[in-house]
Amino acid sequence: MIGMVTISIAKLQEKYGGMYVLTDKPDGKIVAASRNLKKAFSEAEKKGIARPAVRYVEPKGTIAIYEVSLSLCE
Repeated sequence: MIGMVTISIAKLQEKYGGMYVLTDKPDGKIVAASRNLKKAFSEAEKKGIARPAVRYVEPKGTIAIYEVSLSLCE
């Protein structure tokens, strides 16, 4: 696919483990990373990215199980 970037979780964990990683779009180019989410958003805004995609990268060796429940109705 044109314009798609494949992100390896193992590679992200080596460099960004325990950090919030913000990209210009889902699975896009990394524009900011920090252990502090507010700081990461500030970095992204300085680069002109007002609404980045956010991903928390678990530290290497961590096993995480998540359950997400969303409702679009009130």
